[in-house]
Amino acid sequence: MKGESIHRNILDHLEKIISLSESEQQEFTSILEEIKISKKNFLIQPGDLVNSEYYVVSGCLEAYYLDESGDKHIIQFALEDWWISDFEAFF
Repeated sequence: MKGESIHRNILDHLEKIISLSESEQQEFTSILEEIKISKKNFLIQPGDLVNSEYYVVSGCLEAYYLDESGDKHIIQFALEDWWISDFEAFF
């Protein structure tokens, strides 16, 4: 199944850092939610409550802010197999 493939991607990523038992893997994947974002759309917008971190399975996301002049400042890119969020708002 596709969901299992996506779960395998994130579990493989985590296994580079820590080992999880089968029950820990099942518990972790039970709380995951798949979100698809189309090109030119936003994952998080100003004013959103940020209570999640996001793992990029496919594609690339960027995090940026606009200064007082409206100039865009990119602060993070997240390629496949990486994490992204508004970490300041999240924490």
